[in-house]
Amino acid sequence: MTKREAALILGLRESAAIEKVKEAHRRIMIANHPDSGGSSFLATKVNEAKDMMLGKGKRRTNIF
Repeated sequence: MTKREAALILGLRESAAIEKVKEAHRRIMIANHPDSGGSSFLATKVNEAKDMMLGKGKRRTNIF
């Protein structure tokens, strides 16, 4: 997932502030949480998008 895709999932700009990212994540997760009948796939993608926007995305490391 790229930062652009993450921003689209959260409904934000790529340069959004940390607080805006957290607010958007919370808003989407409240509406779509798996415990409330939402999709676990969607929740996973929203969490992945939040991590990417906060700079905690999957790091590609070279083992060599």
